[in-house]
Amino acid sequence: MKRILFCVVPEKGHVNPCIGPAQHLRAAGFEVAFYAPADISAQLDHAGTFTFLGPRETPERHDLSRGASFAANIRDAAWLRRWIHTLLIEYTPAQVDGIRVVLREWQPDVVVIDPLLYASAIAAELEGLPWVAMSNSLNPVLPDDLDSDLLRTVRWLAPERDRLFARYGLEARFRGCDILSPHLTLAFTTEDLVGTAPQGVELVGPALPTGPRGDETPFPWERLDSARPLVYMSLGSQLYYQPELFAKVIEATRGTSAQLVLSVGELIDSDLLPTVDDRVIAVRYAPQLALLQRTQAFINHGGANSVMEALACGVPMLLSPFCNDQFHSAHFVEQAGAGRCLDLERATVRDIADAIGDLLRPGPLREHAAKIAASYQRDGSAQAASLISELASGNRRATTS
Repeated sequence: MKRILFCVVPEKGHVNPCIGPAQHLRAAGFEVAFYAPADISAQLDHAGTFTFLGPRETPERHDLSRGASFAANIRDAAWLRRWIHTLLIEYTPAQVDGIRVVLREWQPDVVVIDPLLYASAIAAELEGLPWVAMSNSLNPVLPDDLDSDLLRTVRWLAPERDRLFARYGLEARFRGCDILSPHLTLAFTTEDLVGTAPQGVELVGPALPTGPRGDETPFPWERLDSARPLVYMSLGSQLYYQPELFAKVIEATRGTSAQLVLSVGELIDSDLLPTVDDRVIAVRYAPQLALLQRTQAFINHGGANSVMEALACGVPMLLSPFCNDQFHSAHFVEQAGAGRCLDLERATVRDIADAIGDLLRPGPLREHAAKIAASYQRDGSAQAASLISELASGNRRATTS
């Protein structure tokens, strides 16, 4: 039995897109395991009892990647640049040897990596294993003329990144933050959103699970009012600590006929949100895929996984990016006419109410979201698994640089 090892960044938006391809690969007869530098075994157990080969603890301090201090820190451009440098460059050397040990002991035929986990690409190269760059973002398809704060940071750290790989006798190609594989690079999108893919990048469609994704939580479905349009708001599993923004949206929807669902993380335990009425449902963590199938408008931060899932469900979006590749996702969605961008921090309640109204009314936004959704009926998880299977079987040539 051939073996496939997924090496992932231990965050929801990075793990979730891997579940569907992993489920397809296992159904096709592969043995599938995961590695991450922090414990993700609970989700893997619920998603189908996948083997987890990483550490059984989470060494990273909570406030470095989520919560109140993280939400405040990302507004500091210098802090954000240092954080990106730490994640991409500083952590890498200490991770390489540990991943090499995992590869030697488990002996996968193919390694599927998160393109931000550079150590896994280095380890796979040093062990002589073919590896797939499977991106949770749209970084592999960025147009050459696009610029952003993240891309300026990438240009700043590029010389040090090159030296890092040269230390191991390696050269690497990148697009944005993402490392590109000489064997196979996958992007979970379609031409209808991003246009023609760059050479060596396969557009496979959205990565959705074939069964439980492992992060589903109970939800008060009985409270949803089918007679009202549903607006759903989530700022992801890292940037959710934004009580002022949730409060603005609550106020903005009070003048509409919509029902509002909010995914607010640990804010659910605070008194920082306004007293809500029956038309507002606030939860710690929402079963997002199931909820989006009943949603008419989605307010989010431009997280790549949230955008992918919304487009797969044909839900137009109001996007308020905070940092990094969120601006890239927003660029593509707005360019395709499937959503609007609005800075929720600067917007007035009236601005937000007007934008929600635009999303809910029949018109171009809903039509363009439906067009993208039609192209997103392609099973990206199955296509990704098929291409990975070809590589594991030796039936796929390396891409050219």
